[in-house]
Amino acid sequence: MTLVDGKKGHGLAKAITIRVVGLDEYSHVRNLHARAMSSESADCLTEAEIAAFIAFVRSPAYSDLLRGENLYGAFIDGQLIGTASWHVNGDDGQVARVSSVFVDPMFMRLGIGGQLLTEVEARAFQSGFNQLGISATINAVPFFERAGYQIASRGVKTLGPGCALPVAFLRKVVPRMTRTTQAKAAEPVKVAEPVKS
Repeated sequence: MTLVDGKKGHGLAKAITIRVVGLDEYSHVRNLHARAMSSESADCLTEAEIAAFIAFVRSPAYSDLLRGENLYGAFIDGQLIGTASWHVNGDDGQVARVSSVFVDPMFMRLGIGGQLLTEVEARAFQSGFNQLGISATINAVPFFERAGYQIASRGVKTLGPGCALPVAFLRKVVPRMTRTTQAKAAEPVKVAEPVKS
């Protein structure tokens, strides 16, 4: 499930640290995901759907779900303010599934979601995937479209017993050649030392 912020480039976004989230931080992850879903999905989900999601977030099954992902967090001064993850799609093993993209409502629209998405995409690309998939609540679709994802279909995502949410399923394909070109472009330019005579 996914919720995200908007625009890049705010100075605060440069002060964050992105790192792997540890098991001992899952209570913070749960609180963040519940707050973000409650705050940002009220226009596209019913109260019952949000309540079902929050109940699922508080269940032991949610920790199991998180443990199956490569979960990254954005931190400012040790405070978790956003998450994103990726894992191998269990359907075919050819697509990396992006998920758990949430940003604390107090830190929305500062580029943090974009930084987290870029991080997990890069990790998936480094692991050999060039196809990414995500299921997103309708309010998050424009964010992912700006990041190059395209809607493949719409439907319902069942997260757990009693928790099924309407979502859009999106895909992004990055040709391997493009990934190689992007990686080379990101490498630092070597500057020759001046010749001393």
